[in-house]
Amino acid sequence: MEQQTFLKRQTALKFWIKDIIQGTPLEREDIRLFDVRGKEASRVNIMGIVVDKRINEENTFATITIDDSTETIRAKTWKEDIQKLDAVNVGDPVMVIGKIRIYGNEMAVMPEIVKKQETEWLLVRKQELEKEYEKPEEKEQVEQPQQQTEQPPRQIIEEEAVGQPTETSRQRIIQLIDKETSQQGIEISALIQKSGLKEQDAEEIIDELLKEGEVFQPRTGFLKVI
Repeated sequence: MEQQTFLKRQTALKFWIKDIIQGTPLEREDIRLFDVRGKEASRVNIMGIVVDKRINEENTFATITIDDSTETIRAKTWKEDIQKLDAVNVGDPVMVIGKIRIYGNEMAVMPEIVKKQETEWLLVRKQELEKEYEKPEEKEQVEQPQQQTEQPPRQIIEEEAVGQPTETSRQRIIQLIDKETSQQGIEISALIQKSGLKEQDAEEIIDELLKEGEVFQPRTGFLKVI
């Protein structure tokens, strides 16, 4: 009962994106938690500008990259969830609420809500965060991919896109996890490399297996078969 209450009370905390990127995973088996600025965070609420949007040819995987001037982070979606990104394009100010996830060595967000915002709200959020955490050191400015705003986002596809993961691919992932005999399991980044699958396809399978309860994380970044 205590665990269920704890899960329900997880609120989406507000941080600079740089803070999330620098967060560290906490060793918990019941919920994925990260230490972000000394706070236990599972869900986050971020705002920024969409600087990149990618959708694969099969419409099974889509991402947007959000920039809040401190750092960038990707929001990743699979299958029916890619529709959450339909209404946003490169250049749009957005608010993203979602769960922190680690894919390989990349810190990302699995979005629950993606909503376009008026530019003024970005300033309000900036002032709010500066008041709580002080003004952050901004990242070095890079050229924005302005040419991508001139073409439909769905024409921007993942490099070297391949077909949708097959049942054989799923079985291969499970077999590789099952072969690992160490107590801590197999590291996700090593699993993806050994699978021979494209990263996005392997991540999709791993995410499904976790949701279905076929595998679990004995520690953050590692997998074992139940």
